[in-house]
Amino acid sequence: MPMATAAGHRCYELWDPMPDEVREGARRFAAVQALNELVGVLQYVEWLDRAPSHTRRQMLMAKIQDEVGHGHVVARVAEDLGMPRERILLDYLEGRTKIHNIFHYSFATWEEVGPGLLLTNSAAITQFQSLAKGVYLPYARALRKVEREESFHYQHALDLTHEILTHGDAEQRRRVQEGFELWLPRILAYLGPPDTDTLHTNRMWQVGLKPDGNDEVRQAWLNKIIPVVRKLGLHVDPALVRQAPSGEWEFEMPDWAQVKKVIANGGPSSQRRLDWVRRALDRNAPYRRALQGVA
Repeated sequence: MPMATAAGHRCYELWDPMPDEVREGARRFAAVQALNELVGVLQYVEWLDRAPSHTRRQMLMAKIQDEVGHGHVVARVAEDLGMPRERILLDYLEGRTKIHNIFHYSFATWEEVGPGLLLTNSAAITQFQSLAKGVYLPYARALRKVEREESFHYQHALDLTHEILTHGDAEQRRRVQEGFELWLPRILAYLGPPDTDTLHTNRMWQVGLKPDGNDEVRQAWLNKIIPVVRKLGLHVDPALVRQAPSGEWEFEMPDWAQVKKVIANGGPSSQRRLDWVRRALDRNAPYRRALQGVA
């Protein structure tokens, strides 16, 4: 029997009868997340042979391994709901699905990696904590597992940023500040367009797969991350983000037309991501066929 949540929605296991919208929505949520975990990891792969120390390279390798693992965890959720793993990547190559705006960019300098990861990981954790309250229990459990491991990545990013700000020279500290100012608007956009006035019409909210609106998640994230970056010594430009007397965070609204263009594979690293995935699928096709017993 499906169980009830505190919000009044029914919760479902894979074997429970459930509305088609819940099944299809959970499959889409899990497939999209799997795609972004697997393709998003290429941001870090690009720095494996450029990390400035053996320790940092090991930490980066551990993050890459974790992210690929996260992709497979949520891909299994999608697979159980009828979405083959290979189809997740093929849909991306064929233009049916997109990766998040942030994964269409690469890190230009090592100093940019720390604040970029700090903002990205903290936003992802906040988002996963929200989605884990959703009604499809296998996806909620997968998110809680992913979230726990993301906390290690957050600590890595925090340590890396602190290290450069503490021991780096003036030029390195300037690059960290620039990296923060570059990635902050991207993450504000990653959390989605304002939806306070329209959330009640969103079917994923209505059926309980999207427990919180974009604005709620963004405010929760800003409440957590802004004190952290200020404690690190980074300057938060009030033109980008500022706190109103009410306590609510105000921010420079992203150019949503430009964000949409980036998501539609119009970003600086979009083609490189597509080419890498296409080469990997082509290169490994004989091995996949062998594993499937059809070689």
